[in-house]
Amino acid sequence: MKINRTIKILATLLLLIAACALQGQELSDLKNVKPFDISGSIGVTSSFYNVSGIPERQAPFAYGINANATLTVYGISMPFSFTWFNNNKKGNFSQPFNQFGISPTYKWLTVHLGYRNLSFSEFTLNGYTFLGAGVEAKPGKFRLGAVYGKFNQNSTFNLAMADSIPKMTRMGWAAKVGYGTDNRFVDLSVLRIGDDPKNFDPSKIKVGGGTPEQNIAFGLTSRFEIIPQLMFTFDGSYSFYTNDRTVAESDSIGDSMLKFAGNFITVNNTSAYFKAFKTGLNYRFTPTIVSGIEYRRIDPGFRSMGSYFFNNDVQHVTFNQTLGLLENKLNLRSSLGIQSDNLNGEKAHTAKRVIGSLSGSYNIDQNWGIDGSFSNFSTNQQAYRQSVTDTLRVFQVNRTISLSPRYMKATEKLSHMVMLNLNMSTLDDKNKHTADMTDTDTYMAMLMYNLGLPALRMNVSAGLNYTMMTNKHFENVLTGGNFNVSKTFLEDKLSLNWSNNVMSNTINDDSGLIINSALNAGYRFHPKHSLSLNFNVINNRFAEGATVPSYNEIRGDIGYVFTF
Repeated sequence: MKINRTIKILATLLLLIAACALQGQELSDLKNVKPFDISGSIGVTSSFYNVSGIPERQAPFAYGINANATLTVYGISMPFSFTWFNNNKKGNFSQPFNQFGISPTYKWLTVHLGYRNLSFSEFTLNGYTFLGAGVEAKPGKFRLGAVYGKFNQNSTFNLAMADSIPKMTRMGWAAKVGYGTDNRFVDLSVLRIGDDPKNFDPSKIKVGGGTPEQNIAFGLTSRFEIIPQLMFTFDGSYSFYTNDRTVAESDSIGDSMLKFAGNFITVNNTSAYFKAFKTGLNYRFTPTIVSGIEYRRIDPGFRSMGSYFFNNDVQHVTFNQTLGLLENKLNLRSSLGIQSDNLNGEKAHTAKRVIGSLSGSYNIDQNWGIDGSFSNFSTNQQAYRQSVTDTLRVFQVNRTISLSPRYMKATEKLSHMVMLNLNMSTLDDKNKHTADMTDTDTYMAMLMYNLGLPALRMNVSAGLNYTMMTNKHFENVLTGGNFNVSKTFLEDKLSLNWSNNVMSNTINDDSGLIINSALNAGYRFHPKHSLSLNFNVINNRFAEGATVPSYNEIRGDIGYVFTF
């Protein structure tokens, strides 16, 4: 009954938005509009792969088709995409991958069909790919949206396949109602998604399966100017989550919030709710001087089926500053704040971090410039109970410093670009019991040069690089260089790019040589037809008996694209 009611509500919202769209069409002007037009591209590709010395990292042969097009019918724009890829590994496993989606647009109305992803807020529906239908509409200052579809495809567990994950069919919907402009608006969003218990097999739990879950999340997103210089933002959500909807509903739940959620989803002894929000204030003194403060808090266990991942059990407050000085030649950005976890006090320890960063760029003149940055992140974990030993105490400081001077000069005949990048990163463990294992220093240096020859339609670049990562028990040193040449022929119809990289790799007492060479070619033999070829060879040489294996790897692909 609950599912039918919510579907009816969503269907009504979709019909109302569609009705508004029909009223907003200017049918009297259709005679002056081109009735039909289509543009886009369709391509086919085939890849090959061979390796010796290590296990295969991809299939020896694969092929696929992809298409992107925009269909316009009487002024209504309908972009769509299609992808199909077949990976036949060793002839005994085939996993076709295909997606199709279309999003026709007419004025302020957009309809989504097929595989699509939308975002209503960070904590409700936020970019999760679904298969279904959706609509977004902005008539006047109204901000409306709704989606319905499949968020997971049913699959079974296969012990012989390492990447096999059992899943249940996950269906759901989301909706958004708001009012305002891009700089001043209030949006209310709701999301309801759940696994279909009909596909639930308890025997799969022991081999990685899960129980059928259900989620409903309510969100509020707002942005408005308190005064022209002062901007306020807010994004928050309450998420109600049931970990096993096959458990019978309980009449003994006394929490009023869970009772409210019981009107929309199954609420039982596996149900709980969490909150997450972020808010900030930014004051713009001038177009190049802005100060701001942000507070962010996500409860332990917070999750939403409309988002892929949340770093939960964390809160932080940060102060942010941007500065443009010396007629905007000098630009600085800084941030300083405090971050902590254990928000509900259930952990044995609380980790506190000081987070800060400073970056900037200085354009000395039209040729010379320099970029730099510094960041400092410290973690101090404090125990609630005293212990006779502090071997488990975490007190670490991460520091990163980078500096990049650059020189660029361009004329009609040639262009030069020289850049030096220096980077130092340290992990300093203040706990003497663990420092020997975790203290790590990393040093990197890269020198790059690029020569452009417009008259010859040619580009040449070369570089040197050095990386050293070291701690008390480990040292890895990489030293090498690269050389690249690119040129076009036949009035830019044919383009060739040849890149080469040689790297000396030393890991403690093992040393080896890595050679990487790649050739890329593209030929547009007709304004609507083009071919591409990519070929890559890797030779990794280490002495026999070294912990790092030696191997030879070849991979490539051939493609054709038709543009219309």
